Amino acid sequence: MSRLYDALRKVEEESREPANTTSDAVVAPPRDTGRLLAVPSLHAHLRSECRLIVSSDPHSPGTERFRLIRMALRNSAGGKLPKTLLITSPLPKDGKSTVALNLATSLSEGGKYKILLLEADLHRPSLLTSLGLDWMPGLSEVLHGQEEPSAVIRRIEPLEFFLMSAGHTSNNPSELFQGEKFSCLLQDLKACFDCLIIDCPPAFPLADVVALKGLADGILLVARAGKTSREAVRETLELFRPGQVMGMILNAEEELNQTYSRYYQKYKK
Repeated sequence: MSRLYDALRKVEEESREPANTTSDAVVAPPRDTGRLLAVPSLHAHLRSECRLIVSSDPHSPGTERFRLIRMALRNSAGGKLPKTLLITSPLPKDGKSTVALNLATSLSEGGKYKILLLEADLHRPSLLTSLGLDWMPGLSEVLHGQEEPSAVIRRIEPLEFFLMSAGHTSNNPSELFQGEKFSCLLQDLKACFDCLIIDCPPAFPLADVVALKGLADGILLVARAGKTSREAVRETLELFRPGQVMGMILNAEEELNQTYSRYYQKYKK
């Protein structure tokens, strides 16, 4: 197994045992160099505009819909979650990152599943800002060989999921995603986590989705009610092979705390 797997397996074991230190960093086994790997826990400070309803309003209709999505994903894969789930949208500002945050939180609920939210939007990353966290290195630095994967993964509390943020923006992310290093990274991460949720850039006008689609077991498409046109949705669906899109989430802004007006629907050809 990879060093990344060993490190994160140790993190999970230590998290189930009484803590022997006052530090919030969980220390993993030594590397070959004798240095220690650490996966710190970071406490999210959610911004009001984040709309993380699964955490802020666990009894809301919106939160229940995300639980329905969780059930639908599990049932569609024979009782297991898809290993890699790509979340994208036809256009910017359709709410895909908000959906990714809520889904990662819902899937991690109760600690049954170990979820990694991988921010693959290297053009306009937003997850750290939404979580109220300071910038830190992430996927970009790993793909450029500047950081080890274990060094940039954080456990987000109290939301329970793991996060690899985007890191610095990149001028050519589609080329990075087509490289062998990214493919090998996904293989290592899939050995460590039950599900990788990949927060992908919007489909248009970028090429990143085309580079990423072949690496995903399933795709969720996010559209915004009253904003995303049917034509944009149709053109986005044409980018993927038949059956690859597992469903579509219609994201809407409503009064009070009801952020989502439609539940997960099985996409039919």
